[in-house]
This record gives sequence, C-alpha cells and structure tokens, in this order.
Amino acid sequence: MSTIKTPIRIIEANSAAIEAALKAVNGRAEAHAYTAFGEIEILAETAEARLEALGLPKTRRTGALWTETSGSAVSSSYAKKAFGRAATRVRLQRRPSGWYLVGTVATTIGASGGGKGELILSAEQDAEAVRRLRAGYSVKAAS
Repeated sequence: MSTIKTPIRIIEANSAAIEAALKAVNGRAEAHAYTAFGEIEILAETAEARLEALGLPKTRRTGALWTETSGSAVSSSYAKKAFGRAATRVRLQRRPSGWYLVGTVATTIGASGGGKGELILSAEQDAEAVRRLRAGYSVKAAS
C-alpha cells in the first residue's frame, strides 16, 4: 500500500486533494476504481458506523483502520483466462478529528472481487468492544 505523504482528512473541503491522490494511483482506470471524493466519504461513514455498532465511544476510536478495494467480482470466464479489472485499494485511519485517507494503491481484482471492507482494531479497541458486547447479555448457569 502506498502511503500518502500527508494524510488527507475526509471532508468536502479536501475533495480535490483526495481525487488527485486517487488519480495518481489509478492512471486512466476509472470504471471499477475509486475516483471520486463521495466514494471515499461513504467508506469513512461505513467505517464509523461499524465502530458505532461495536459500541466504541468516540474517544476510543482513534487508530482504527479501514481498508477496502473498489469494484466487484470479475466473471469466472474472465478469471479463468487470468484477466482482471483495474481497481483501487484504499486505507483510511480514524484520528481524533475524523477519518483520513492514509494509503492508496492500484490493484487488480479477479473472481473474488473487491467491494469488501475490513475494519482493523487495536488490541485495546478489541478488548473494549468485547467488554461492551458482554455487558449486554448474561450466560445461564449450567443445569
């Protein structure tokens, strides 16, 4: 993953900088690649919603990562011939003031496709999420 020299906060005011960073790795690829600020903004919103669903308070979200590859699965007939689609993989990082674009790379997707995001938590964030989940239920004693 290519690290962006200066992470870019994902806000409307930085849309041109985000689109320029995407263009720099995509070249001419557009059809299945991330090219627009709005696409990255949606990823940040999705990642934030996942942290919210885990019950992590905003003060404990700093440092979480979200990685996602654009596009969807390539037809298996293409995959058998080793054809792939040009796509973009991005990495976002949660900081105290919000989500930042911190990495981009051009990639190729095949039959497994893209469009699947991954939330990466620190060990402390994981422990807090598990603690909050377990606080929401009890375990019946063995009979």
